[in-house]
Amino acid sequence: YEKSLEYYERLGKNASNADIKRTALGGELRSAYQMGDAQKTIVAADKITNATGISEELSREATFMRAKANYSLNNFDVSLTDFRKVATEVASAEGAESKYRVAELLYKKDQTDESEKIVSEFIDQNTPHQYWMAKMFILLSDISLRKGDRLQAKVTLESLRDYYTIDNDGILDEVKSKIDALNQTN
Repeated sequence: YEKSLEYYERLGKNASNADIKRTALGGELRSAYQMGDAQKTIVAADKITNATGISEELSREATFMRAKANYSLNNFDVSLTDFRKVATEVASAEGAESKYRVAELLYKKDQTDESEKIVSEFIDQNTPHQYWMAKMFILLSDISLRKGDRLQAKVTLESLRDYYTIDNDGILDEVKSKIDALNQTN
């Protein structure tokens, strides 16, 4: 990915054709993101969001990747702004994760009621992405716990344990851990 990033950067600087420049920008963004280089991802995403003639799909991808890069750097307020832009729909994996991240970040900022509202919106939107739906229900159990409703928190987690069918994505492990913690504090 480092080599491809170099090549895309050079291509972008030397290209005179707008389509090739856009291709170079997309390649630069994806290479930096796959390398796990948050700073370079942010720089590449900024180039895309500031450019003209960029497709909605590439702009959305850049905003999402910039949000994740800022999240990884603990720039939560900046990432929240970008996640909100992408979270307008939950049919795509990026939209579903973004909606979850908005709710999660609001929860971390002690904006529990606003976080709960986002969770409810997400549930009503009926996403096809079960992982993010399950993450929302785990967050909902945390919200219930924060509000002092241990019973609702436990029921939510037990429902996930009983009905979530994917056993290799970490959700059931997280649910078990949270149920065990709740049982130990009885």
